[in-house]
Amino acid sequence: MMIPRWKRWLSWIWPLTIRTCRPAIHTSLTLLLSKGRFQLCTPHAIYSFGDLYVNFARTFRALALERLPGKDVLVLGLGLGSVIEMLENEHGLGGDYTAVEVDEAIIDLAKTFTLDDLEVPVTIITADARDFLEVPSSRQFDLILLDIFQDVRIPDYFWTSKCLNRLAALLRPEGLLLDNRLYRSREDKVRTEAYLKDVFLPRFPHAAWMDVEGNRILIQDGSFLKNGPATSKQSRERRMGLNG
Repeated sequence: MMIPRWKRWLSWIWPLTIRTCRPAIHTSLTLLLSKGRFQLCTPHAIYSFGDLYVNFARTFRALALERLPGKDVLVLGLGLGSVIEMLENEHGLGGDYTAVEVDEAIIDLAKTFTLDDLEVPVTIITADARDFLEVPSSRQFDLILLDIFQDVRIPDYFWTSKCLNRLAALLRPEGLLLDNRLYRSREDKVRTEAYLKDVFLPRFPHAAWMDVEGNRILIQDGSFLKNGPATSKQSRERRMGLNG
């Protein structure tokens, strides 16, 4: 959607409210124009912020995305489609995108304000990501992005081995899975560390991660990092308490 240039300039001084809504799943959603980008947020969390959605922006830049075996991308949790924007505009990742989003209000905002400006085809599936994962499918993807939040909460299913096994089944060999976790409060850190130790690393023993702006992005294959895995296997084990 086209925004007058003066509004984009003004948004660098203070955020401009474009729309607010009260969808069924979230307490409230606010669409802002901030620093020239659309920002979608709840009272406590940012869902999308264009190329300033820094947790994924910094992670993408650290990864050798050219190694992906193909260009079929699955996005679980659409927001305004910031991750798709960045992959197309900054990393030239064309191909076919499938986005799963349960909230029709978010889908409407994405279609109205961002997705029409993209060249890549985006198929939107209106469904709970849990239901989507539970349906047997032979299709596989080269890149899977898990970005599921309800305000500052990740639903319980997405902490389970069952969920991770379904994601692994959908991931093409030599593909890449990125899993966005909260890592801000002490409670966030304890739960994310436990998930990494008890669920993620047993399924993906060569995993790595990046800590960015109160989030931890889990990377199922640390060899995708341009500078090598974030930590060695031995130091990972010490940090996670895997060797006593």
